[in-house]
Amino acid sequence: MLQCFIFFVLVLLISTNVFIILLKSIYFETADDGIYVNLLGAKGLGDVVRSLMVESGMKLESVGIDLKFLQVKWSKVAEDVFAHVKDKVIVFDEVQEVASYHFLKVLKSLWDKYENLKIIFSGSYIGVLRGLLEPKPTSPLYGRAPVKMILKPFNHETSKKFLEAGFMEYSQVNFREAEIEEAVEKLNGYVGWLTYYGNFRCVRKLSHEEALNETVREGCKILVDELNHFLRGRQKEIYIKVLRLTRNGARWSEIKRELNVNSKVLSDVLKSLTLAMIVEEEDGYYWIEDSMMKETIKRIR
Repeated sequence: MLQCFIFFVLVLLISTNVFIILLKSIYFETADDGIYVNLLGAKGLGDVVRSLMVESGMKLESVGIDLKFLQVKWSKVAEDVFAHVKDKVIVFDEVQEVASYHFLKVLKSLWDKYENLKIIFSGSYIGVLRGLLEPKPTSPLYGRAPVKMILKPFNHETSKKFLEAGFMEYSQVNFREAEIEEAVEKLNGYVGWLTYYGNFRCVRKLSHEEALNETVREGCKILVDELNHFLRGRQKEIYIKVLRLTRNGARWSEIKRELNVNSKVLSDVLKSLTLAMIVEEEDGYYWIEDSMMKETIKRIR
């Protein structure tokens, strides 16, 4: 049986265009093989189905729906829409906004019904759905182990080659080796930030210094939004303090001494941050890898 739900955990932030190119090169043999759906801003199953219909060229009328005369049962519409696209690879990007039980239940129904269904879910490394990646016994998806692909940051040499290859395509952009070295050092191999920097240099025609500053400004803006979303419903004050303490690295005992909080509370906070891939951990030592995240934590309130 060929059923598979494929889940991406993005340990790096990449631009939508780069992500689409990556997916097409791996999964789409032709342009008609797959459908890419950006779910940014989607709030429920109805938004998911509408977006999928738009990207697949379907209209509500084609599945017998007239919004003027009846209340739409989106779970039924979802089954009809997926029947239409069941042989394609479907990519749902920015899926973190639609983590409802109802959505997971519909996914289970689709999984059971269409044996060739292939879905790729992706989201930011802060927001990606634990309900999809680690379904609990009460979840409709429990027992359906996902396939995870972790995209790690480039090493120093690969980061340099990535920028150099991009700049070579824009012959009008003059760059110095020292500029690339500084960009690679500052952006720490995260291809999303490298892509932003390259875009600002080549498309926006900014100088090296301007492009680097603009990349940091834009990156921090994105991560502030992501962190605020992650902290919603959590003890924000404690989380922020822990993030500031782990920014340059600290042991569990050091964090505990500085915060003077209950051991279980601290353990739960650190577990949440490591599961979300915001904080790294090894042998009781906690630190933040992404230099952009470090800069963001200085700015968040």
